[in-house]
Amino acid sequence: MIEMKELERKILLNPGPGTTSKAVKEALVVNDICPREEEFGDLMTEIVEGLIKIGNGGDAYEACLFSASGTGAMEAMLSSALSASSKVLIITNGAYGIRMKQICESYHLPYESIHEFGNFPDVGLIKKRLRNGGFSHLAMIHHETSTGMMNPLEEIAACCDELGVTLMVDAMSSYGACPVDLQKLNIGYLAASSNKCIHGMAGLSFVIFRKDLISELKKSSGNFYFDMYKQWSYLKEKNQLRFTPPVQICYAFKQAIEETLAETVPARWKRYQSNWEVLYQGMNELGFSFYLPMEQQSKILMAIKLDEKLSHGFDHFHDYLFERNITVYPGVIPESKTFRMAVIGDLYTEDMERVISVVREYLKA
Repeated sequence: MIEMKELERKILLNPGPGTTSKAVKEALVVNDICPREEEFGDLMTEIVEGLIKIGNGGDAYEACLFSASGTGAMEAMLSSALSASSKVLIITNGAYGIRMKQICESYHLPYESIHEFGNFPDVGLIKKRLRNGGFSHLAMIHHETSTGMMNPLEEIAACCDELGVTLMVDAMSSYGACPVDLQKLNIGYLAASSNKCIHGMAGLSFVIFRKDLISELKKSSGNFYFDMYKQWSYLKEKNQLRFTPPVQICYAFKQAIEETLAETVPARWKRYQSNWEVLYQGMNELGFSFYLPMEQQSKILMAIKLDEKLSHGFDHFHDYLFERNITVYPGVIPESKTFRMAVIGDLYTEDMERVISVVREYLKA
């Protein structure tokens, strides 16, 4: 292994890419290899197997990989599984639910939406719409990072299961941290990416799907790049991805998956919640207020109101923290001035305590 130069520790409070471990960074430094080699194909298969294991998918699930951001996986999931003969109900209570709607519009896929920005999903209303609307699928965001809301996945999954509706989940910023049991919830499709709660580098995204839906994917196959059936079957048959993958990112992602499984998802979730509590209580004590009530908070990300506490504006605040190796993120909530702090990544209690200390220094200055 080539000796790594000493790197400064960065505390990234943006919702991915997150702070990565030293071992994940070191995994980027590998011998050059052609991604058509059998050795690299085996690496791809190991990544797929690890991703399914994280969600307890067992033998009931498969997965396909894409060289893309998380939105690429979202687009692949929706455009590959849906067709003109299907109809999806989309929960649009945040920016990323709205993005699902925009993707369906781009592909001219039949859809309807439910809920407004910032609304907590009404499971009873969703169930009523599903029962009476002739829907084949329901698409939702698990953790909506525009607001920091954790949508009620288990309750909505139970509705879909009862009504025979295929559930499609964007778990971009929850999978790998918040426990998600694919089999127990009978999730049809789940999309996520390498650079969020699994703590890899940006560049890979993936869709996990039930094996019994392969025939559905094959029937609706018609995309070029973002075609799940073609992507999955090519790796199965040829032990390669169809198009050039980000080689070094793949090695780092394998390391990140191994670290996730070693820590275990329940232990990581406990760490995330602990980090979030320290950050939330600290910001609250410093006089900040929050967009969501406590009962709707995800314990992964918080949207904080941008009020008179930051008299010089968000950019001034951001730059002060950035110069001290801490990154915060602007808000995206319509008609509401907010900024965001997330605990995604290789972060610990002492990191959160340092953040609060630096924010306190800023306010005093």
